[in-house]
Amino acid sequence: MQKLHVRFIVFAILLVALLAVSLAPNDIALADDAQPPFVRLTVINKSQNEFSLMLYGPDQYNISVPARSDGSWIVDRGMYSFVMRACNIQKTGTLDMNIYQIIHVPICGGKSGAKGDKHHHIDVAEYIKPVKIKIRNKTFEHIGLYIRTLERHYFLNLESREIQYLILPKGQYVYSYVVCEQLVSGYYTPKVSPPFDLKCPTE
Repeated sequence: MQKLHVRFIVFAILLVALLAVSLAPNDIALADDAQPPFVRLTVINKSQNEFSLMLYGPDQYNISVPARSDGSWIVDRGMYSFVMRACNIQKTGTLDMNIYQIIHVPICGGKSGAKGDKHHHIDVAEYIKPVKIKIRNKTFEHIGLYIRTLERHYFLNLESREIQYLILPKGQYVYSYVVCEQLVSGYYTPKVSPPFDLKCPTE
């Protein structure tokens, strides 16, 4: 009777061991697949303008970050469509929020210089590429410069020999100003170099 009892205990131990081995891989697979339903989104805004981001996907989010500040949000995992606005320029695209993301917003006209895995770090300068132009008043008069597209309008006042900088989205602009008692107008495509010089038509 005692031998039978011992055999039963040994059999039970072997059975438990076999069950543990057979169930272990499934348990590991379940642990790997068990991800939290949320993920973190961080925005680091180093620009001189407010940054805004609207996300449309598993849920909807309307995010805004003031100039020179940071923010973090917890969002539902998934793929999102976005509308992004930085440096007064708007762009659309898609964003993978199945993984955490850090969005770097550089100074308008510059690059973030962020280092790290590109799967997790997004440089807004890759989407929004404004041009910082140098405007020089080469005359001895005060000039009011009007430069515009159909969507965007800019007006600058430049004193005699003054230099100003303007950040513009890429594209073709119409400009006009009055100097030396004449109206000067034309088309302008923003370029870093050469400067945009304002001068009398006869010069």
